[in-house]
Amino acid sequence: MDQIIDHNKLGEKIAEGKQIMDNLMVDKHVTEEEFQNFMRRVTEVEKVVKKLASADPEEQKHGEILADEILGNRLEKDICEDTELKIRINRTVINKCSVNENSTQEQMCKEAFMKSVEKDAKERAENRKIRNERAETLKTIGNGAFKEKNYEKAVTYYSKALEQRKDSTVLWNNRALSYIQLGLFERALADCEWALKVNNTNLKALLNSAKCYKQLGDEIKYKEYIQLAKERNPHFNKFINEFEESMDMRVNYQA
Repeated sequence: MDQIIDHNKLGEKIAEGKQIMDNLMVDKHVTEEEFQNFMRRVTEVEKVVKKLASADPEEQKHGEILADEILGNRLEKDICEDTELKIRINRTVINKCSVNENSTQEQMCKEAFMKSVEKDAKERAENRKIRNERAETLKTIGNGAFKEKNYEKAVTYYSKALEQRKDSTVLWNNRALSYIQLGLFERALADCEWALKVNNTNLKALLNSAKCYKQLGDEIKYKEYIQLAKERNPHFNKFINEFEESMDMRVNYQA
């Protein structure tokens, strides 16, 4: 008895075979080995398609078996690829966990760093407070020596105070005045320069500089610093004019 051919099933198998053919596209970047594997698969699929399209039921049955094998291998490959994809996804999750752990550690490091900065800031503030207190004590002794006209002693204590605090225009100016009283105008100018580095508008440092240049006979520099004093302290122009007049009178008196 002849076998009854299921034409619908046969059509499906032929369509599946053609689909396999369509999917086996050659990539121009494949290697020689990959190309040869591709060609072998093309040959296999061609055989399957021919058998499925054959009028011989035995050939059709054989074609179905081969088609099932090829499709089964493909399905297995798809399953493997899907499994690999899931593994990659899981690894991504693991990586995210690692990132989260790293983020947590980084946050902890930041917090530890901020605590360290705060601690360091407090220590610096405390040390600065101690240094300022020492500087104030030494300045007081220096002021007492200056009032007693013991200018060398005043210089000594102002110098010790400056070792504790170098950002004080008062200390730089006080030592500059002591140097002026000792006739050490070059040293006084150096201290005035430091005071102006702390605050370039400091009126006392500008006028002390002018006084030093006047005593050194440098009229150009003297006038330059008088002008700077007026430009940087316009609200004190009246006082500066009086200072300038007193300096001129003193020079005339000495002459």
